[in-house]
Amino acid sequence: VLCLANANGSRVECELGNPLKRGAQVRFFLILSTSGVSIHTTELQVLLELSTTSEQPGLEPVVARARVVIELPLAVTGVAVPPRLFFGGQVLGESAVKRESQVGSAVRFEVTVSQRGPVLRSPGSAALTVQWPLELPNGKWLLYPLSLELGTPPVPCSPPGNPLRLALVSPGDSGDR
Repeated sequence: VLCLANANGSRVECELGNPLKRGAQVRFFLILSTSGVSIHTTELQVLLELSTTSEQPGLEPVVARARVVIELPLAVTGVAVPPRLFFGGQVLGESAVKRESQVGSAVRFEVTVSQRGPVLRSPGSAALTVQWPLELPNGKWLLYPLSLELGTPPVPCSPPGNPLRLALVSPGDSGDR
């Protein structure tokens, strides 16, 4: 198969054979550039028009469609600060916990999402779902999410932190009010 493209590459003519014998099949591939594809492109269409010098009634153009899915090579890393916690002290039920100081030692999870590879001209979107052990099998709370912060400036998270509506300790405050 011999193919020749026009000057801007928007049209290609391919010679399939002369003559193309009855019942013959010709298979070939065209590799197209993706330079015009953006993050918002969901489909590409190519119009195929078959022409022949012989009489072929009902020879209609065909539209070949390709669905476009853009996958970003994202990486997720995380660390707990401090990396170890030891529990000790009196166990309180959910209704007895009123202040941040009553829930035990704080642990901060730092999660980093990074994109590997080329940066897109127009930004896409991504979602991160974080699951943590909220409560033990006996119904007692294990981790109390006090605040959720994502990015700079902060991006809203759902659900928001502090579902028990605890009195939070501000810097320099003992939290015993």
